[in-house]
Amino acid sequence: DAIPVPFGCGIWGCIAVGLFAKPSLVGEAYGEHGHYGVFYNVSDWNLFACQICGVLWIIGWVAMVMTPFFHVLNILGLFRVDTVEEEVGLDISHHKGAAYD
Repeated sequence: DAIPVPFGCGIWGCIAVGLFAKPSLVGEAYGEHGHYGVFYNVSDWNLFACQICGVLWIIGWVAMVMTPFFHVLNILGLFRVDTVEEEVGLDISHHKGAAYD
């Protein structure tokens, strides 16, 4: 469940700016530049496109940086626990107690 929450909510948070950026708040934060959320300026998709590019850039960057790291962990045998610990459960082997009674 770790991936859907930060990944999905992070993507939504970025894209939501391109949809809901209110002109008065954008003006206060960045000055008047004329690019607002799609719901406030239907003819201008620049901010939304910028947010999509940002999301794609972040996904690409994380994949590029973390893929070699995960491959090294896999080669060293540190990526997963052994099958016995996986069957017994990590609560007992790593945390010295049962999570559920």
